[in-house]
Amino acid sequence: MSLRERNRHHAKRHTQRTALELFEQRGFEAVTVAELAEEVGMAASTIYRHFETKEAIVLWDEHEADFEKALLAALGEHPPWEAMRRSAVDALAHRYDQDLEFQLRRMKFLYRTPAVHGAAVEADHRDREELAKALRLVLPREQREAAPLLAAGALLALEFALDRWQASGAELALGALIDTAFEQLGHLAALGRDERR
Repeated sequence: MSLRERNRHHAKRHTQRTALELFEQRGFEAVTVAELAEEVGMAASTIYRHFETKEAIVLWDEHEADFEKALLAALGEHPPWEAMRRSAVDALAHRYDQDLEFQLRRMKFLYRTPAVHGAAVEADHRDREELAKALRLVLPREQREAAPLLAAGALLALEFALDRWQASGAELALGALIDTAFEQLGHLAALGRDERR
């Protein structure tokens, strides 16, 4: 990461953490981007360049780039489902554990704030398309049509794990929840099979 990228990352991190404090104290709707800009000492236009929307301030995941790098490496070594599981556990869960208090607060705020949660659902659709594109590059030609479904399943497993993690107050380990969600989704096709025979 270049010095410029590090400075941008630091500014986004500081803005997000300050914003979450203000949102928790006064409510998401009550805090304006102009007020946040004054609090962090930058122009509102700079905040919008970094985040595009107020909801994106909460949604931004500073660990996303690490997850993407881990996923690209894992896709070269493992089948796609396993690569996605490993990347989520190794890159995301590990980093959330290192930044536990803030990431838990951010996730709890995301789930309880309708405007932010709605924006998260929209972002999930965009992420699914991006992930499907990446999967199409590694899947055999005859399996490429399944890329959107595979991407949707992986993101569903991750979202389910994150929801259970934040609901438990991080009492349940995120890595274990991700493993379990991926394992259970991977076995869904077999549910009820024995009972029908």
